[in-house]
Amino acid sequence: EGGGTFHFPVVITGLVLGKHQLVVGVDSDSVELVTGEAEVEVVEKIESQPPAPAPADGPSGSDATPLEVTGVNFNIAKNESEHHTHLYDTPMLVVRRGQKFTVTLTNRTALPEGAVLVARASFMLNPVSLTFHTRKPNSFEVDTVVSVAGREITVDLCTPGNTPIGRYEMTLTLGVNTSNDVVVVHDGLTLMILFNPWCKEDTCYYGGDASHLEEYVLNNKGLIWVGSSTSNYGRPWQFAQFQKDSLAVLLYLLDKMKTSDRGDPIMVTRELSALVNSQDDNGVVTGNWSGDYEGGTSPLSWTGSASILAEYNRTKRPVRYGQCWVFSGVQTTLLRCTGIAARSITNFSSAHDTNFNRAVDKYYDQQGNVTAQDSIWNFHVWNEAYMSRPDLPKGFGGWQVLDATPQEESPQGGGYRLGPTPRYAVKLGQRLKYDVEFVYSEVNADVRYYMRQEDGSTDLIWNDTSAVGKNISTKAVGGRVREDVTLDYKFAEGSTLERIGTANTTESQKQMSIHLDVDDNVEIGSPFTVAAKVTNKLGDARLVSVSVVGRAELYTGAPGQRVTISQSDLELMGGGSQSVEVKVEASDYLRILEGAYFIRFTAVALSSDKQAAVLDTTLLRLKTPDVDITVPPGGLQQYRPAVIKVAVRNPLNSTLTGGQFVLHSEGLLQESSASVGRVGPRARVEAELETLPLRKGSFVLVVTFSCDQLSDLMGDQDATVV
Repeated sequence: EGGGTFHFPVVITGLVLGKHQLVVGVDSDSVELVTGEAEVEVVEKIESQPPAPAPADGPSGSDATPLEVTGVNFNIAKNESEHHTHLYDTPMLVVRRGQKFTVTLTNRTALPEGAVLVARASFMLNPVSLTFHTRKPNSFEVDTVVSVAGREITVDLCTPGNTPIGRYEMTLTLGVNTSNDVVVVHDGLTLMILFNPWCKEDTCYYGGDASHLEEYVLNNKGLIWVGSSTSNYGRPWQFAQFQKDSLAVLLYLLDKMKTSDRGDPIMVTRELSALVNSQDDNGVVTGNWSGDYEGGTSPLSWTGSASILAEYNRTKRPVRYGQCWVFSGVQTTLLRCTGIAARSITNFSSAHDTNFNRAVDKYYDQQGNVTAQDSIWNFHVWNEAYMSRPDLPKGFGGWQVLDATPQEESPQGGGYRLGPTPRYAVKLGQRLKYDVEFVYSEVNADVRYYMRQEDGSTDLIWNDTSAVGKNISTKAVGGRVREDVTLDYKFAEGSTLERIGTANTTESQKQMSIHLDVDDNVEIGSPFTVAAKVTNKLGDARLVSVSVVGRAELYTGAPGQRVTISQSDLELMGGGSQSVEVKVEASDYLRILEGAYFIRFTAVALSSDKQAAVLDTTLLRLKTPDVDITVPPGGLQQYRPAVIKVAVRNPLNSTLTGGQFVLHSEGLLQESSASVGRVGPRARVEAELETLPLRKGSFVLVVTFSCDQLSDLMGDQDATVV
């Protein structure tokens, strides 16, 4: 009531040792946010727990060791620091398999010098029981050791390097070597055991530069490359692998697997590639490439995994909707959450070979219009995970391809899953498990171009052996730049180990050639010119008809509406060349792009005697302006209201309507948005976004701008909350 006082308890978990500034905020419908603060000091992190009750008839006799444990310390801060698990947002102790962790016990009285104690720690995971024994006074040994120093008893435990990962219940008992009596010092500790890429006994051991694990396991933010092979950029993604929802979803998905498979990264990653999509197992994300996202979220609106996994953890129903970079981002999160080194990989000009014949076919009419085609995606994003492959011949361990995007059912076991596929087997073209054929075609398939004649027959006019698998990309370690890994998937085009392109030259290509050229640096809203250069390779003059067609295109390669068409007749001298230029105005394409910023141009040159026909095609990605982000000069502080300044430029010669900025937080800040209404032609609009940082740490700050005319304008900036 008015003037009244309300008392309420605040329960805080997961704090590390040390001093903290505690800020509590109260919000209501009638008043703005009210905060109060106080300094608190955490002296123990729920590590020191009372022991379980001792048996009624404990050790007896004058020679019995006075064993009466009064305290148990699981050394969470120390153990998790050594195991690189201190970032997980959970009250559970999180350790990695194959590595020692320590439990410290306190006895009521000092133990006699030379006392010999026996410890047993039993771990229970579903039907699996693992028991480790120790017996040695005041020293350490491999696996497990008990040491005694006065009242303090130290128990070192080390799970095997092939322990199935997951949540365990641990029971710790302690006894004296000279007696059959034991003390149950703790019963039912819940802890998490994960893969260990730092441990040589683990099959996911990362044998390269150990500093790379800071990127591939511990980095909670990254970039996923999108666009085209000639015009691309890193799309920011917050992986959030340490957040509580990520760990909860991982545990839920692990419980869907056979317990016997959970110790093998090969089987865990193969199952995750199926469980991330919802195609046949009620997995995490539902794919949608229709352009109609009613009843869900547009794939372009996601900026990280946290929101997706929080919704899935809450509902246990597939989250709508995702496309390839979303599937890859979520899979990177879950892989890093398990402890496996993982990264997102983008393949530009990615073939979709449904027949597993290492080729895709495209059919055109004589004006350059597509009449039928197999799919070549402008880009496709999958994952790589690092592990050894003891199930394969030597040399095929290391980076393995995984793909959670539901494209085709795997011929090896069925289901919409892919991998783990040995990357080196893809390069060699060797048919090893799993799914090498599909990945090989994605990066190395031939593209066969056919022309339909007036009588309905088709002629092969071009067999392009280098059209797919362009600029295969990932985020570089420790930076925000692109690392090209193309040569890890295929031999250099034209090398002695690649197929020689001249062997695939058609008769038409011996007579004529055509080449399309367009500026790669065109901003949406600007006019541009496309040029088609035709060359007569014969000695005699000839008449040639040249057609240039431009169509909007989705990133999956699906054609949209026509942007422009041009028809020209040329007389080419023997050995001569001429160019046809086509001017494209902004008004030609703005009305039909439908949220996609790709335009595919195709040029066809046909000799008047019908003896030669050649074709070329190129893809243009229209660039969009970045959203500018300015954080407060003093930085961001946890639970301190902050104002983020944002701005964007209208690239069009017309007014934008319905403009809105959105700050995407992925659980790290309060969501915030600001409507700006109308933005004049070529004008710059600014806004302020009020937010409240909720978690400490480093992350990527992402702001998007959308309006009735444009979508997917984005800016990002690294930020730290202290």
